[in-house]
Amino acid sequence: MYKRVKPNGAHLGKELTVVSLVSHGPESVYMAWHHGKWCAVACKVMKSRKRALRESSVLQALSHPNIVRGLGVEGQTHLLMEYLDGPTLRDFIRSRPRKRMSLSDAMRVAIHIGGALDHIHHRGFVYLDVKPSNIIIFDGRPILFDVGTVQKQKKLKEAIGTDDFMAPEQCSKGRVGAYTDVFGLGVTLYKMLTGKLPFTGYSKKNPHPQLIRDPVPLKKHLPNAPASLDQLVLACLNRDPKQRPTLAELLPALHTYIRSGSPMWPSFIHV
Repeated sequence: MYKRVKPNGAHLGKELTVVSLVSHGPESVYMAWHHGKWCAVACKVMKSRKRALRESSVLQALSHPNIVRGLGVEGQTHLLMEYLDGPTLRDFIRSRPRKRMSLSDAMRVAIHIGGALDHIHHRGFVYLDVKPSNIIIFDGRPILFDVGTVQKQKKLKEAIGTDDFMAPEQCSKGRVGAYTDVFGLGVTLYKMLTGKLPFTGYSKKNPHPQLIRDPVPLKKHLPNAPASLDQLVLACLNRDPKQRPTLAELLPALHTYIRSGSPMWPSFIHV
C-alpha cells in the first residue's frame, strides 16, 4: 500500500517544505523547497535509509549532462536531486502528432541518452530500465532521472526492470551488461518513432514475449523509414546480446539519420 501523499506546505524534516507532488508510488517524489540551500529540489521519499544511501552513492559516482544530479540524503530517507521542470519523454511522445516523434528528433534523444548510458557503463554499472517515463525533457535536453534499478554488471538474482522494455537476459535473470541497455534503448527508440512497442502478445500470463517473438519490423508502422535504420533498430532488439551493436557503433550510425535541424556535434568531429 502506498504511503499517504503529503499535502502542499507540509514539512519533510527541518529543511524541506512540499511545493507539489511529482509522482506517487511506493517511493513518492515531491518538488520541495530546501530552506538551507534556498532552492527547489526533487525529494524522493525512500522506503529505507539503506535504499536512500545506495541511490545517493550511485548518483555521486555519476557526472553527466544527461543524468540527474544527486544532492545527497536529508534526514533518514529523503533522497535529494536537482529539480527538473519538464515533461517525461512518455508524455512528450503522446503530445506529438500521431503520438510519435520526427525521425531527426528521435535520433537526437537516442544519442543523448546513449551518451548517458555509455557514461554509466564506464563507471561499472548497468541502468536496466531505459524507458520514456524515466527520461525528462528539460529545456530540450533529455535526462535520465531514476537510478533505482542501477546494478553492477553481473548475473541477476531477480528480474529487474519494466516488462515491456526488458532485454531477454533480464527476463531470464541472466548476466547483464552494456548490451542490456542497448536493448532498452532500442525499444525506446522504436517507441519514439512509431508510438508502439516492438513486440506483440503482452499479457499477464505472458509478460515477456521478447523471449520467444521477433520484433515487428519498423517499416510496418513507418513505411518511409530507411531500410538501414530498420535493420539497425532490429539489431538492437536481437535476442542474442552478442548480435546487438555497441553504443560506440550505434550512436554515430544514428547521427547519419538526422535530416533536419542542427547536427548533434560539430562537423570537424569525425565519426
